[in-house]
Amino acid sequence: MTDPPSGTKKAYRVLAQVVAGLGLNMFPAIFIAIYARIAPIEEQGLLALSLAVGVYIAQLINAFFVEGALATPEADHDMCLPGWTALFSIVAAGLLIVGPPVKHTAVLMISITGLMSGLLVARTIGVVTDRWKQEVVASTVLIGASLAALVLGHQHSDHCVRVLAMGTGAAILLRYWPRTATGRSGIPPDIRRSTWVTAETAVVGAVYPIITSLVLSMAGPAAAVSFRVIWSVAGALEPILAYGRYRLLAHGHRGEIGSIAAVFIAGLLAVLLAAFSGFGELVFGPAWVGVGVTAVVCACLLKGLVLIDNVPFAALRKAGETALAFWVRGASSILYLVLGVWFLLAFRSVSAVFLAFIIAEVFTILLYHLVASKAAPDYGISLRSANRESGAFGSGRFPEPGPDEL
Repeated sequence: MTDPPSGTKKAYRVLAQVVAGLGLNMFPAIFIAIYARIAPIEEQGLLALSLAVGVYIAQLINAFFVEGALATPEADHDMCLPGWTALFSIVAAGLLIVGPPVKHTAVLMISITGLMSGLLVARTIGVVTDRWKQEVVASTVLIGASLAALVLGHQHSDHCVRVLAMGTGAAILLRYWPRTATGRSGIPPDIRRSTWVTAETAVVGAVYPIITSLVLSMAGPAAAVSFRVIWSVAGALEPILAYGRYRLLAHGHRGEIGSIAAVFIAGLLAVLLAAFSGFGELVFGPAWVGVGVTAVVCACLLKGLVLIDNVPFAALRKAGETALAFWVRGASSILYLVLGVWFLLAFRSVSAVFLAFIIAEVFTILLYHLVASKAAPDYGISLRSANRESGAFGSGRFPEPGPDEL
């Protein structure tokens, strides 16, 4: 049997990495789904806030130790999962395994932070180093544990949280190997750039926990849970965005832009079909009651707009313009926060918050485009390459991989 063409191999890798990324987003989604069946609504609201804060801290850790290295063009990107990250994740899993299934808020914060940090750092390194087979195995373990936890949640079993924690910890440990010379300690090669990247992530990521806390305090725990559920549904598209973003950050693969866009459209249709064909209610149970069609569509549309701004954003990062990217992100976050709070106060509606985010993202795209056109020479080349490759993609062929993609 002959090997498939290189373009087909690339398509397989892209699809495998995107599907593997579903495990990362399943953890918070399944957590809120099983809590909806075993915990009072007040505890569910606190879990929604804990997830927002825990994911935020995990993003900061990933930004400093991994994305900071990617923003250093001359650095070696053959990274591996730092030992302290794996240890933190195992301790976090242990806190969820022992004791009652409904945890104190402090325990939830620590556990979610540890597990999401391990998942996110390991996942990012897996994408950057293209260890797609390892990603598929680890994600299969996590998805299997998530489904088992969901079944136990349907049965109101006290073991549902424990199974989810054990599967998550195992998925992180499976990514601990192989060990490489780069990144064992996790210390980034350029602390200054990593600091800018982390500050940028801090400014951007702060919007979500702030809005979640405001929804919880102003509209109640049920609205906060709905907000988390809607974001989890739209989060099913995040593996596609994350794969494209990290490939662009690490390698500047202009040939993958069209491929990622097509996969995103297919994913968007699949998510919307699943959400409103009864699958959303089946998974989230009582937590699905407050979820509206408008809010889900707006959240998914927002993800599509974020896909567009990934191109100039990655061009700025890859050019080493970390400080400039910080100021653009900062301006965008202020706009997100101001519009989000304004619409929440005016309409007291989760749908209004996502509509505000869409407006803010449109302005963000325009700002990124203007800045990247002047500060990132590679950005214009990316656009011209994408235009040339659109004809090949439109005919059903994936673009040929570059020399470092084989």
